[in-house]
Amino acid sequence: MVSALVITAHPPQLEGIELSGTALRFRRFAEAICEIVEKVDFLHFVGDRFIAANPDIEAVSARQSALFGRPVVTHLVGCQWSRQTTFVNHYLSGIASVYEQDEFYWLCGSGPVDRVGALLKQAPDIVFVHRLPAMLPILRSGRRPTRMFFDLDDIEHRKRVQESLQPPVRPGKLGQLCQIPALAAAERSGAALSRMTFVCSEIDRRRLRRLGFPRVAIVPNTLPIPPDFPELPTAPTILFLGTCWYQPNFRAAERLVRRIFPRVRAAVPEARLLIAGPNSLNLPSRRDLPEGVEYLGYVDDLTGLYASTRLVCCPITGGSGTRTKLIEAASYARPMVATRFAAEGLDFRDDVEILLRDTDDALADACVRLLRDGALCRVIGTAARDRMRRTYDASAIRKKIVQMISEAR
Repeated sequence: MVSALVITAHPPQLEGIELSGTALRFRRFAEAICEIVEKVDFLHFVGDRFIAANPDIEAVSARQSALFGRPVVTHLVGCQWSRQTTFVNHYLSGIASVYEQDEFYWLCGSGPVDRVGALLKQAPDIVFVHRLPAMLPILRSGRRPTRMFFDLDDIEHRKRVQESLQPPVRPGKLGQLCQIPALAAAERSGAALSRMTFVCSEIDRRRLRRLGFPRVAIVPNTLPIPPDFPELPTAPTILFLGTCWYQPNFRAAERLVRRIFPRVRAAVPEARLLIAGPNSLNLPSRRDLPEGVEYLGYVDDLTGLYASTRLVCCPITGGSGTRTKLIEAASYARPMVATRFAAEGLDFRDDVEILLRDTDDALADACVRLLRDGALCRVIGTAARDRMRRTYDASAIRKKIVQMISEAR
């Protein structure tokens, strides 16, 4: 029986649980692996609270088996999520060792390392490691799987640079830059042990190759493409959709409400702005009751939401990975206005499938242009959907993953 071990620091994916872009990407890989093998072990590093809320591990395994269509054995490993912070362990220890860095130390104790080692000792035919946090217990265990694959969609050392330089820049943030060499070295060590390391875009592949990473392949973020999409409304409505507990989305939503949308509304007084997604009801700007802005919270009916949307605006200036929200908007044939940072790594072409602008004035002007020109909205939205179908359709990417893993030597 061909077997696989899938290792992740995210909780199990169960029906009824909302999936982030990261979780959707993980599901694509998990679905592909389940096509290749007959039995899968899923090892999840989670907090003790999650384990307490899901005491019946056999029921969790049964739900994952039903979800992926293969016998699945789920393993939950509790991790220590907090420690007393000192100057030494917050700044200094992490310079020499990635295992001591705040984001990762909780995965590197004896519990996670021993559990990984025990499962690797069973010699699964395929080992798939989801992101760097899940790779660290393997590196520390000293075991070397013979056929391992590493998804590095979120390049941690680049994310650390971006976060450290994000205003306001404080001495403490700059001090964490000293930890980046150890972080990059851990990513490279994981890649060196793997048959293949997957990234989201050609930009990321070039970056890693410059650092000497071997065997890097592109697997873009994906979404299923809706068979149909609603007609473009005539009402001048702008949408921002994102998980607003994530700081880059939080900052982008606040920027859009406070700085960009007032400029739009000065030119198009009847314009409306919809802010949707988890935690959007808790944005500080909501307390000011800004005119023309509606805060929707989590929205289950995406088709209905996009049916009332003339265009999507994504003024993100920080974070990592590729913006799944833009792929989603394209799947519904909605024209998009975004910063160049937001669209980095995506294949949407400026002024063809998306309008890329960076300043508040330029973003507002692009939104006004689309709100006033229905024909341009339809042309750009249709082109974006065509690009999404060719490049980011989930079923096609899953087949590509199956082929790459099956043929990797």
